[in-house]
Amino acid sequence: MNYLRSVFGKKQFILAITGAISLIVFLILTTICCVTASKQKNQQFAKRWCNDGSYVQLSAFLSELSGMEEKTVMMIQGGLENQLTMDSIVAPNENARRVVMAYSAQGEVELSSGKSEVTVNAYGVGGDFFLFHPLEIVYGSYFDGDDIMKDHVILDTETAWNLFGSPNVVGQVITVGGRQHVISGVVKKEKGRLNDLAGNDVPTIFVSLESLQEFGNITYLNSIEALLPNPISGYAKGIFQKALNLEERRFEVVENTGRFSWQHLVMNAKNFGLRGMNKKGLVYPYWENVARGTEDILTPICIAAIVFVSYPSILLIALLIRMWRKRTIHKKDVWNFIQAKLEDYRESRRRRIEDNEYE
Repeated sequence: MNYLRSVFGKKQFILAITGAISLIVFLILTTICCVTASKQKNQQFAKRWCNDGSYVQLSAFLSELSGMEEKTVMMIQGGLENQLTMDSIVAPNENARRVVMAYSAQGEVELSSGKSEVTVNAYGVGGDFFLFHPLEIVYGSYFDGDDIMKDHVILDTETAWNLFGSPNVVGQVITVGGRQHVISGVVKKEKGRLNDLAGNDVPTIFVSLESLQEFGNITYLNSIEALLPNPISGYAKGIFQKALNLEERRFEVVENTGRFSWQHLVMNAKNFGLRGMNKKGLVYPYWENVARGTEDILTPICIAAIVFVSYPSILLIALLIRMWRKRTIHKKDVWNFIQAKLEDYRESRRRRIEDNEYE
């Protein structure tokens, strides 16, 4: 340590140490951002679907005034397909889909297993909901939102324990609002403070939207999700908003893909503290509340990381400028060196040609 101080001088030594510490802090903050963002699997469907960045994931959150119905979602999907055809946008291969959609509503239902009765939070889902939301399966499997039969349910482990005293209940029959449904899977609830604050701290089941509408206490269809090709920035979001065909005050579209990128987080900083103000009467599902909370946590971390990396960057630039000013080699020397090397190359090439002709 004393040797380094004697070589570089006290001032240079302090700058080097503080620069190194600042760089280490930057790396730590960057790691925190990356690890935290990677846990948000609900926001990463586009990456799972196609890792080349050609698709984006979008979510539309609707107010009660939107009047959105399940059949309208099918019309929206058809409109998106037609728009893509008009714009000559094709799937990456013949087996791929251009448009993937899901939708959901939130409510409550009364469940009975014959032994116990509980009232739980319920999500009525349709389309490819579980592609967008890869909940961790403990037992069984997902049900298909497009199945003709709408009598399958997925429980979280807490609900399974409340009804049966065990999470291994796949194939068992429960009564949902008076009609029998078959348990197709049991999922592990996402844990953490954000999930608890976002409303994911209560027993929950997933049923078809049709079942929730018929047998539950439902609010309204408040979420539509889409995976779309995005040949240029903003294209997918633009055609999605157009296909919804709603007044601006009745919905909000979020581009999930890239929402945890540094660029997006820095842009969020200008609205920091104001994002909770909602004048459209929107009720976000728990996964969107968690995503927004994650953005609010990562935004100051991202800003701090940029500040910490700026300090060693400035030191490095200053060092390079100082080295350049004290250089012993000048532009003319570099130019003469390059010219000499080019001349040597031409001469060696000329000799090879002459040797080939001689042979």
